[in-house]
Amino acid sequence: MSVADSIEPRPSASARLRASFGQRGVAFALALIVELGLALLLWFMAPAILDKRPPPTTTTFGIDTVPGETEEPARTEQKKAAAKSAAREKAQPELSKPVETPPPPEPEQTPLPSTFVRMTRREYAAADIKGKGSVPAAPTAGETATAASGSRPGDTAVVGKAPNGEPLYAAEWYRREPTNAELRPYISSRALNRPGWGYIACRVISNHQVEDCQELGEAPRGSGYAGSVRQAAFQFRVRAPRVGGKEMIGTWVGIRITYTVAGRNAGGADNE
Repeated sequence: MSVADSIEPRPSASARLRASFGQRGVAFALALIVELGLALLLWFMAPAILDKRPPPTTTTFGIDTVPGETEEPARTEQKKAAAKSAAREKAQPELSKPVETPPPPEPEQTPLPSTFVRMTRREYAAADIKGKGSVPAAPTAGETATAASGSRPGDTAVVGKAPNGEPLYAAEWYRREPTNAELRPYISSRALNRPGWGYIACRVISNHQVEDCQELGEAPRGSGYAGSVRQAAFQFRVRAPRVGGKEMIGTWVGIRITYTVAGRNAGGADNE
């Protein structure tokens, strides 16, 4: 017998693979059967285990109250508010009673002498008891202005007081009055289509110009006419007031501009 005949033939790879899968398949099938058996056992035993659980219990919660506070807080507050309002209503009539004050004592009247003679004001003036004669007549407006200026009749009249307390003289335009074209751009929107006037005080400087203008009055009130005149004053040309025959540069003058509605004209200039 030769050596070649004594060596057994080696199985092929496919045969070895089939043999290996066959052993693993048997093991897998046995494991699956065991797991199914355990699952069935647990399925039948589960209802018995669930039935042995104790029944659920209900827990209730309560709030302990202090003796004397068993009522709800809202009702307690309502009762307190009602008690306060009732006490307030009871006290109100007592406070509302008017305090009676005694009438003032009547002044004692001194008896008039038997020789007293009652006279009217006209009879008293006509009697001229003190012998001073009749009361002098009040001065006219022209005499008052002349006396205030304290100078010649041709001097500028005083019409009031300036903002700093100095005399305020009547303004006199130099050559011409302001035109509508010079006044119209400064008219306030509140004063459109409303007649009125604005009054200002300005200090006269050289070249017949004015400065330091301040608003003194307007009509109607709140129309803004005084501000319109003040804004347009840089275009004004006025003469310096004359005192004692001399022009006084630096003195104050009063300027009033009157505005009309017809044709939307700015108006005319008045001397004050």
